[in-house]
Amino acid sequence: MRPQVILDEASGEIWPANFDLTSQKTSSKLLPVLEVIGTGSPQSAALSCHCSYLATVTRGEDALNRLFIINMTEKRFYLLKRLIEPCTALLFHPYQENTLFLATASCKVYSINVDDDSVIVMEGHTLPVERIQSGLRSPLVVTHNDREVLLWSWPSVVLTSKMRHDDRLKVIWAGHVWQRDELVVSFISGSILIWPSHKRNTQVHIEAPKGLDFDFKAFALSRGGEWLVGGGKSHLLVTYSLVSRSVTQVVQLPTSCSDIFQPVFLPPVHPNYSQVLALLNSTGMLNIIDFATATKLKTIRSQRFNIEKEEIAFRIVEKREKVEREEEIRRRERREKSQELQELLDKNKWYKILQEFKAYPEKYRTLIWLSVLEVPRNYSVFSSLLDKGTHTAFEGLQEVLELPDGALFRALQGTLSCLTHWAPFLASVDYLPEFVFPFIKMFHSNPLLCFEVTLTIIMNWCCLWFEFWPEPGITVLNVIEQIISVADPSLLTHLIKLKVTAEDYAWSLLTSAFSKVLSSSDWLVLWDHILSNHPSFLPCVAAAFTIKSRQTILTCSDSSEIKMYYYQESWITVRSVLDKAYVLHSRLSEMHLPKNIFEAFTPMPRDGLPLFNIGPRDTRDEEIENMERNVCKLHLCTKSPGRSVARNSVPDTVHRKQQEEMVYFVGQNELQKQEDECLESILSLRKRHLASTLPENSNCNDSSA
Repeated sequence: MRPQVILDEASGEIWPANFDLTSQKTSSKLLPVLEVIGTGSPQSAALSCHCSYLATVTRGEDALNRLFIINMTEKRFYLLKRLIEPCTALLFHPYQENTLFLATASCKVYSINVDDDSVIVMEGHTLPVERIQSGLRSPLVVTHNDREVLLWSWPSVVLTSKMRHDDRLKVIWAGHVWQRDELVVSFISGSILIWPSHKRNTQVHIEAPKGLDFDFKAFALSRGGEWLVGGGKSHLLVTYSLVSRSVTQVVQLPTSCSDIFQPVFLPPVHPNYSQVLALLNSTGMLNIIDFATATKLKTIRSQRFNIEKEEIAFRIVEKREKVEREEEIRRRERREKSQELQELLDKNKWYKILQEFKAYPEKYRTLIWLSVLEVPRNYSVFSSLLDKGTHTAFEGLQEVLELPDGALFRALQGTLSCLTHWAPFLASVDYLPEFVFPFIKMFHSNPLLCFEVTLTIIMNWCCLWFEFWPEPGITVLNVIEQIISVADPSLLTHLIKLKVTAEDYAWSLLTSAFSKVLSSSDWLVLWDHILSNHPSFLPCVAAAFTIKSRQTILTCSDSSEIKMYYYQESWITVRSVLDKAYVLHSRLSEMHLPKNIFEAFTPMPRDGLPLFNIGPRDTRDEEIENMERNVCKLHLCTKSPGRSVARNSVPDTVHRKQQEEMVYFVGQNELQKQEDECLESILSLRKRHLASTLPENSNCNDSSA
């Protein structure tokens, strides 16, 4: 018995109660055939990935279009939507089984949850959508008509790219090859255009073989993303290699396979047949083909549902031996380049390459950074943050930044939103857009990498920036001042006389990631070295930039001039700054550069997100005790006190008295006070110390010289 579904009511049962789905012999492999009788002529139908839902649209005598959902699991059907416009395309998402994409003649596409009836409207087309495509592992949904191709991110359903084709050739098929992150568009003439995602301005064109005088009607992409086949009103099937960017063969099909209506690559069904292609012709005949050997395995005729068992060998019209030789050469070259790239990305070798050539190769810089940061590329975790949408803190970001590049702005806004959904505290960090923007520019074509790279940098290189929020990172600023006081005390004396603190110069360098003072090329070289070293190297870079700027700083007569200098591109070469930073990092003692307060690099976890535990400190006893120990480690009390005493022959009692004035001590009765009182004490201590001791030490150094 074949069950029937009569769509004459708003809901009902699919089949009789005594019908057992599991008793069907083909139920484990094929869905039992359902005879659907609608209230009007059927327009479109779609089956979900696990055959749990069947969606169909019918048009009744009242001119209304009805979207019915047939639930195979619950054995019922129900009316989901009434549509004013006719349905032009219908597709279930390949792995989100309850998500249905429906396109109408109004040029809109709807993302519908068939369980709770929620709808997301996808607008952007100027002509009705003819086809919707989404790969099993692709983070994109592709919608197109014969003139437009639009790319939507999934699951956020945000329009990311748009291609309008002004040529007379019609677009027949468009899809995303997630294995190489490429957009492939096929035309009615049989020609193919390929856009790599990281080079949207670059097009790869594959022409159809000469002599084909028919219009292509359908294309299919292999499950591995290597092959594309196309055909139409002919007995010829053209095979394209998306790896070698060429036509590899043209196969002549038997007469039963003429007039191809739809080709489909099937999942692996037998160990002897790795690539199986199903060809449906306009008469309803289905041919099952072994794609590797071009041999027909089965033929299913819809009229009698019979299966032929004979195997018919296909004749290859054009093998293109020259193309095969060229493809073999390309494969060998790719293997050699891949081996070279793997050697380059070996973490045991990249630092030596950096030290020898002073910068990473521009061609491989992106891959090397990803290797250095060990980003996990966990899309499932990232998609959960994308689902939350734009954070309220960044909804008006476009009015503030006014970026002309829409794609770059969307990448920045999306990354900031995901970071804030992960760590809500970051919504209050006003310099966050400025800090992450240079990294977004580098990875903006891949939102996942934008998020994971910026998160990794924040967790490892910015871990001391938020301890005293909303004040700047006092700890890291004290380290930078301490480095300058040791390396160039006279320069620090000049800054103190002008009442310029580390907050005025070093903090702007850090929060802008040095992008304000360096050109784009120099900025990339600088971060080659910062990311490849211990996080304690970053304050050395900030101190080195200030030390290398001493000639300009000494000519400044007030603090406003110095602040202006740190907000414009500098004349100092990045190589000189790095050379000085390496000297400081290697020669300074633990007393002057406490590397232990900068934790070693820790990558993101593979299957989740790290806990954001670097926010402002609270007033708990253990936190205050940790603060006291860190302040003592910074040696804010003196600059080499033992040597200073010996040089000036100061009695021990005077030395002890000076030490007692410099050391910050939290008494028992102050343990319950607020964090801002502790912060004010540290700030006043730093100012008293620098104003009283450094000029004296500087004079001692000058006299001894």
